[in-house]
Amino acid sequence: MDRTGDDLAGPTGDDLVELHIRDGDLADPGSWVYVWLLEGRVLYVGTTGLPPEVRTWLHLHDPDPDIGRVRARYPGIGADPIDVVAFRLPGSLPRSEVKVAVIAHLGAAGLLSAHYVGDPPQHGPVGDGLSPLLHRITRRIGGPETG
Repeated sequence: MDRTGDDLAGPTGDDLVELHIRDGDLADPGSWVYVWLLEGRVLYVGTTGLPPEVRTWLHLHDPDPDIGRVRARYPGIGADPIDVVAFRLPGSLPRSEVKVAVIAHLGAAGLLSAHYVGDPPQHGPVGDGLSPLLHRITRRIGGPETG
């Protein structure tokens, strides 16, 4: 079979991932908030400085329950279809604050699964800088936009 450049490009061009190593570490992998979905409801919310694929793999395979949290906390992980969606954070938003706000927002919107295994919602004011992100996440999940 003759493979031309067009055949190898893929239908969307999204088949290429470039990782840059500088000074022995990943350079700018980004900062992410990621949401695990079980039947359209939120199973878990996390934030990471790792590429989301790496952090998801660690959740599924690391035997340390503090790293492989979802596997350790959700017994249906091997049987149930689950989706993970990740959103890149602007560098100015602290991950810990984003996680608290996202969990509170999704809890208030009624989007946490009955099987939710993450940190409990802590209700408080949401900064204006987070509102667009919260609305993007809610739209992707398909829930009502609140707060």
